[in-house]
Amino acid sequence: MAAAEDTPAAAPSPKAVEAIRLLASSDPYQRELGFLRLEALREPATVSAIKRYVDNRNLNMRAYSLRALAAIEGTQAVPFLLERLRTDREPVVRRAALLGLEPLAKGNSEALAAFLSALRDHDTQVRMAAVDIVSRIDDPKARAALLERNRREHRRDVRRVLSMAMKRIGQP
Repeated sequence: MAAAEDTPAAAPSPKAVEAIRLLASSDPYQRELGFLRLEALREPATVSAIKRYVDNRNLNMRAYSLRALAAIEGTQAVPFLLERLRTDREPVVRRAALLGLEPLAKGNSEALAAFLSALRDHDTQVRMAAVDIVSRIDDPKARAALLERNRREHRRDVRRVLSMAMKRIGQP
């Protein structure tokens, strides 16, 4: 019996083929729809088509591809998402990496460290996403980092998210 990795991946379903076709559209809404469909279908056979976009010039295409890869590959995507969170210059892409990591990070100390680091990101959207994610992590380090961010944060939009986070963790 051959090992699973020696077996070729199944071909994408007709729905996935149609979603992949949308990725090449000139309409940004159609491209987004293609990624969302692939994310929902979660077919491993579509990973190679999605990976073509992880280095795309269009930052939204990069962001959508990360979210789709996270949904399809699951924990296998964690190292790649962590790397993108650390290295991508675009806040939209870093935020997408954070959101893709969130459901995959349980028990992963490297992901927790990345979430805590994202609380200090220079972009407010990334910090707001990090605050929301960290507030749902049951870990003393997460709680301490949120309390520290709450003391230091000056941006009103982030403070609003922090206010909800503080209530979630039982702080007034």
